[in-house]
Amino acid sequence: MAKITIPEADTISFKDFKDGNSIQVRAVITEAEEHDYEKGQKVTVSHNADSVNGKIVSDPIVINENTSDGKKTLSLIVEKV
Repeated sequence: MAKITIPEADTISFKDFKDGNSIQVRAVITEAEEHDYEKGQKVTVSHNADSVNGKIVSDPIVINENTSDGKKTLSLIVEKV
């Protein structure tokens, strides 16, 4: 299961997610991880020491695919499962 980390300062988004609301997140991935971040895949969303299982409910949108380390940044909508 892929992991998505919510930034430490973004407590509100994680609280909304735990309360059952879908959230938009960004994930920086390698090409080999791309299939783990497709619509319908289950993910673990973590914030500080807390984590909740979720599912990607949107098609990934590539925000940046030309990073210096060969990774790409995706925008995803995730809901709690």
